[in-house]
Amino acid sequence: MPRFPQLPYKLDDSQKHHYARLYLLDYMVEEEAKISILLDEKNEDLEPILDELMARGLIEIDQQQNYCVSQAGRDLHHDFLLRYRANMAINDIFCAVDLGSGDFAFSFYDDYPDKAQWEAFLATPRWDDLRIAVAEYSGSDPIELVFMSFINEKRFGRDAKGNWQFDLLLGTVWDEILEICNRALHWPDLGYEDEEGRVDAAAVIEDIIAQGNALRDAL
Repeated sequence: MPRFPQLPYKLDDSQKHHYARLYLLDYMVEEEAKISILLDEKNEDLEPILDELMARGLIEIDQQQNYCVSQAGRDLHHDFLLRYRANMAINDIFCAVDLGSGDFAFSFYDDYPDKAQWEAFLATPRWDDLRIAVAEYSGSDPIELVFMSFINEKRFGRDAKGNWQFDLLLGTVWDEILEICNRALHWPDLGYEDEEGRVDAAAVIEDIIAQGNALRDAL
């Protein structure tokens, strides 16, 4: 059965810690980063997450007294990346849909070989982003979807001089994620009236998913 979104979306502390652990694992694996157990001022905000990772056997302490990722941590990170790539492969096709005409932006992908032109085409007002709606109807977690995209886009400040360590638990990045989820189109909103009567929202989203899947297979 499709899931009706429980709006507004919220994140409690346990959920933030879950995602923070995944983020810190991703940082340590992708950057091949080790963190001294003598936490400096910059890293002291990571202490509760490091403690949780240690308790779960996902990181360990090496001979140089640094936290490093254990094999169990690498396995969990690998599974996370597989899930992320699968979600992106499935959902990206729904990032730009014209609800009036039924067109998908990706059906015109070959017309825009230049990246800048393609991004400008995606930015035109005709397109609605239905990734959250599709995730909801498919039973996926929209918060996880947006969280994964934030990691991919380095939205936690990892590639800048910002204090991402603080942001990981206490920063406004979580408010941004929730705002995206809450302001998105939700699948129960997609029903409409036409000359023949009411078109149910479930029928609309199912048709969109079927068309998107067919287009993705054809690309």
